[in-house]
Amino acid sequence: MLLLRRIVQERRSHCGFSSISPLHVVFMLCCLIFVNSCIKHSFVLQALGLILWIVCWADLFYSFWERSQNIFRAPFFLISPTVLGITMLLATFLIQHERMKGVQSSGVMMIFWLISLLCATVIFRSKIMLALNTDTEVDAFRYVTFCTYFILLLVQLILSCFPEKPPLFSEAVNDPKPCPEFSASFLSRITFWWITGLMIQGYRRPLEAKDLWSLNKEDTSEEVVPGLSRNWAKEWAKNKRNSEASLSKVLYKTFGPYFLMSFLFKAAHDLLMFAGPEILKLLINFVNNKNAPDWQGYFYTGLLFVCACLQTLILHQYFHICFVTGMRLKTAIVGVIYRKALVITNSARKTSTVGEIVNLMSVDAQRFMDLATYINMIWSAPLQVILALYLLWQNLGPSVLAGVAVMILLVPVNAVMAVKTKTYQVAQMKSKDNRIKLMNEILNGIKVLKLYAWELAFREKVLEIRQKELKVLKKSAYLAAVGTFTWVCAPFLVALSTFAVYVKIDKNNVLDAQKAFVSLALFNILRFPLNILPMVISSISLVGKITAVHALPFSINFTVPEGSLIAVVGQVGCGKSSLLSALLGEMDKKEGYVVVKGSVAYVPQQAWIQNATLEDNIIFGREMNESRYKRVIEACALLPDLEILPMGDRTEIGEKGVNLSGGQKQRVSLARAVYCNADTYLFDDPLSAVDAHVGKHIFEKVIGPKGILKNKTRVLVTHAVNYLPQMDTILVMTDGEISEMGSYQELLKQDGAFAEFLRTYANAEQSRESSGKESLSFLNEVSSVPLRKTRMQLKTKSSFPGIAVFGYSMAVSIGGIFASQHLHLDLLHNVLRSPMSFFERTPSGNLVNRFSKEIDTIDSAIPPIIKMFMGSTFNVIGACIIILLATPIAAVIIPPLGLVYLLVQRFYVATSRQLKRLESVSRSPVYSHFNETLLGVSVIRAFEEQKRFIKQNDVKVDENQKAYYPSIVANRWLAIRLEFVGNCIVLFAALFAVIARNKLSPGLVGLSVSYSLQITAYLNWLVRMTSDLETNIVAVERVKEYAEMEKEAEWSIEESAPASTWPEEGKIQFQGFGLRYREDLDLVLKNINITINGGEKIGLLATATAHVVFLSLFKKKFWSTCCVLHGLSIMSFYESLELAHLKNFVSSLPDKLNHECSEGGENLSVGQRQLVCLARALLRKSKILVLDEATAAVDLETDNLIQSTIKSQFEECTVLTIAHRLNTIMDYTRVLVLDRGEVVECDSPDNLLQAKGLFYSMAKDSGLA
Repeated sequence: MLLLRRIVQERRSHCGFSSISPLHVVFMLCCLIFVNSCIKHSFVLQALGLILWIVCWADLFYSFWERSQNIFRAPFFLISPTVLGITMLLATFLIQHERMKGVQSSGVMMIFWLISLLCATVIFRSKIMLALNTDTEVDAFRYVTFCTYFILLLVQLILSCFPEKPPLFSEAVNDPKPCPEFSASFLSRITFWWITGLMIQGYRRPLEAKDLWSLNKEDTSEEVVPGLSRNWAKEWAKNKRNSEASLSKVLYKTFGPYFLMSFLFKAAHDLLMFAGPEILKLLINFVNNKNAPDWQGYFYTGLLFVCACLQTLILHQYFHICFVTGMRLKTAIVGVIYRKALVITNSARKTSTVGEIVNLMSVDAQRFMDLATYINMIWSAPLQVILALYLLWQNLGPSVLAGVAVMILLVPVNAVMAVKTKTYQVAQMKSKDNRIKLMNEILNGIKVLKLYAWELAFREKVLEIRQKELKVLKKSAYLAAVGTFTWVCAPFLVALSTFAVYVKIDKNNVLDAQKAFVSLALFNILRFPLNILPMVISSISLVGKITAVHALPFSINFTVPEGSLIAVVGQVGCGKSSLLSALLGEMDKKEGYVVVKGSVAYVPQQAWIQNATLEDNIIFGREMNESRYKRVIEACALLPDLEILPMGDRTEIGEKGVNLSGGQKQRVSLARAVYCNADTYLFDDPLSAVDAHVGKHIFEKVIGPKGILKNKTRVLVTHAVNYLPQMDTILVMTDGEISEMGSYQELLKQDGAFAEFLRTYANAEQSRESSGKESLSFLNEVSSVPLRKTRMQLKTKSSFPGIAVFGYSMAVSIGGIFASQHLHLDLLHNVLRSPMSFFERTPSGNLVNRFSKEIDTIDSAIPPIIKMFMGSTFNVIGACIIILLATPIAAVIIPPLGLVYLLVQRFYVATSRQLKRLESVSRSPVYSHFNETLLGVSVIRAFEEQKRFIKQNDVKVDENQKAYYPSIVANRWLAIRLEFVGNCIVLFAALFAVIARNKLSPGLVGLSVSYSLQITAYLNWLVRMTSDLETNIVAVERVKEYAEMEKEAEWSIEESAPASTWPEEGKIQFQGFGLRYREDLDLVLKNINITINGGEKIGLLATATAHVVFLSLFKKKFWSTCCVLHGLSIMSFYESLELAHLKNFVSSLPDKLNHECSEGGENLSVGQRQLVCLARALLRKSKILVLDEATAAVDLETDNLIQSTIKSQFEECTVLTIAHRLNTIMDYTRVLVLDRGEVVECDSPDNLLQAKGLFYSMAKDSGLA
């Protein structure tokens, strides 16, 4: 001890303490950093923790030694080292615990070491001052131990800034592109420094999808969706008897911990908001008190800066948690909607169109995501108001009640505006849903629309709905302008009334600088919560509900033996397809039961093809079996098609199979079913879309008694009677009931409906054809597929400045609406003028996304963002000008800080725009896949492929979120750095005020500092609005990109317009005609040379080529579906319906011609849809009629009637018929036979039969030769 004291005294005399401490610090840091690089990070931290514990208790044992030497100290010298020692020991155990949990960087420990160091710094300063005082004796041992303690705390703090390496077998080690957030230090995470590498990469070169990191596991669909699904199921089970389940409760149960974290951060931020005005009060008092020491001013300045920085860090941690929660919430809702779409019944789904359901996923889920950011304002806004009023009461006394009265008067105004805003929102969404429905139908039926030259007519229909939508938007704009005016004027009116009452009620009340500027700062805080609360309440929304409707077949009773072949026959609309839907569990079961044994494969009447390769469409998620695959390809007559496809079975099939003919699509759909090797097969008239010889091949090789499925249970809906004798059982359907059931011979003996059915066929054929002697196929057996019936619920559910603000708000809003109107008009015009090749290579999901999400962004998001961006910009500029006028010396620092601001902003924009682009690109496949799933949901369920499609959807959603997550982090990265610039302005404004306090009045100091405090808030909003504007403006770019794409010729050219009587005759001439789908593909039609004279009837047959499909229906009233021409009488409609044999059906409907046809005509059978198209053709009275398999899906009796109608009503017209039933064209003028895109035969049917070529072989397969 004596030796230590002597050393201390000698060094003190030579200022030793001022030199030894830094040297020791540097030496120890170098040693420990070297040790840390060699030894595991956590081991070094634990070792240092144990040393700290030893050092603390060394003081304790030293105190006991002193007592043994009769040196008695205060109890503090025993209590302090004891408590510190226990604390350090617990900290060491916590380090070990976190290491075991896999924590790589502990925020708790870093904050602990920081607080410990700050506390020790005060004591360290005192000890240094004491040691430098020559009159005071120094306790050498405690001095040395404290210096060691202080240095070790500093080292612990520095080391805690570096993360631990990930565990050897962790997911981060095995992930090829792990997100660096996982391994970032706590300091890096709270400042978002970990994303800087991606920002630099994006600044240097354009980012690609491969540059993005993997999504954090807790953000993936695999983790998020099941939690929401489980909680929803529990809530539904709990409330299904009493009341409807609440989605809000489910969301809080699922994301409660994240909402709690955001709550804590928001509460801390709100409390720190009021630190600024209180420190401002202390600073003004300091300037008033000329005798106050300078260190107080510097302390208040530092405190103001630290509070501002803490407020920035906490605020953006809050926003980060909210955005991540919103991202998870959107992922969960999208996942739940997708899963719901896979289980909801067809009848229930018909209550909502595909467009409405896609809108639910694209727009409404996004609004839930946005709401997560502002949901805390429900409690935060009242808290801010209460705290502000309390502090105002402390500052101004009861006069603050005058301001409260003004606020209370303004509340009804805000409430009324909130209610009206919600009303307008509902009206706008209704119009938007109607517009998206119509656009979805237009895009799905674009071929028919272009064939009939209906672009202008449907364009006007869309614009009519759009005008209603814009009308509501204009009303919302007026309301928003009033709201902005109120927002600007409210604080001014509140402050004016409060100050006026304060001065008037007591002559002793003096409104000095302190009271005025502190109160104004509090009034500025009041502005935001007073106006945001009504908007938040009005935004909590939206209920989407899907319920069920009735089914068609009734009193159905039959049993199918295993391995048998069953045919289902009947007239159009008698319930054949509905029977198969019931077997699949796709219809509501009113009574009885349906049992199907084993697995099921289903071939729908309208083939569903995925946007994938032909091989993927056939394999459909199953393992590849080469031998079976080849057998299936051969049996389904796909080998000739593979030869002409550019890449064989590896050829990419466009959306909905656009680059395949109807027959090819049906054969691919059939091959998919055959390959899956199910127990039961349900065929919904698959032979109607193929030629007779192909149909014979398929029946013999696949469906028939000797086919590849001969040992399977098969149910075949058909109109082809030539296959019926080969059936084990035949079901005859009449008006939704089974009228007869038995074998072919048994039904003939009964001489009932089936015999009448055959006599109709015989009468139709007796003039030219002989009746067929072959048969069909039918019902499988039974795989337990319970009928699904589920209900889906989503509950979403001064006067001149004020006038100037009202004016610019109106100008921006109305200008935005006009801009949106023109952008939508250009988009619609350009899309409708695009050639068919554009629609074949562009997924409809992309186009729907443009008309829904992008237009919604332009309508609703961009105008308010521009308003707030302009307002924030002017506020920042105004605040800087006031600071410069109050403290001119600030001109030294504000321009450089402004330059830093601009540089950081530009650095950020380069990456932000690319991330937004990647997010937009990855968003469209989500909607395309969802749209595709909705169209093929029956097939997916029949093949039990729900899990695979759910997995695909989850992958696509996660890919989208991979681009979205870095964009929200980049936003926070920018905000923290730019707000730090604002905090520097606060620092220098206060610092210059302290330095020049003898030259500045308290009023100028208050003015300068109060505006500098507002700059941070202004910059916060400016950053957010700049970011939002930069990212949302991509919507404008994505809409405008279609303005530069290839277009068709103008719809009408006056200079070359034909006469009103054109065409006078239906003459058609082809000379060297060739056709391809796109420029980069081979010709599908080659060297066509033929002249067709007016009035000729031409039959078109092909062995393997692609035909144009002319069948489409829109969700309109019946009369509107038939025709979009004007000036037609109701009588003409009924005449066309009678000729199309639909008059009785339409007359039986409750609303007659006003009957609503659902989207795609789903509430009509396929045969009825074809008859509607025929009625449409009859109304046009054209000189040329093109029939593409027009009677393929109707029964023989109806077919015979239609053929007689065509002959009588189109006697003088040129008729081109693509036919699979050769009997319908045997009396035509000529038959044109195509093979591999070239004309190989062209002559009258009789001459072609005598030539015994391709036509003869087809006729022979059909039993006509």
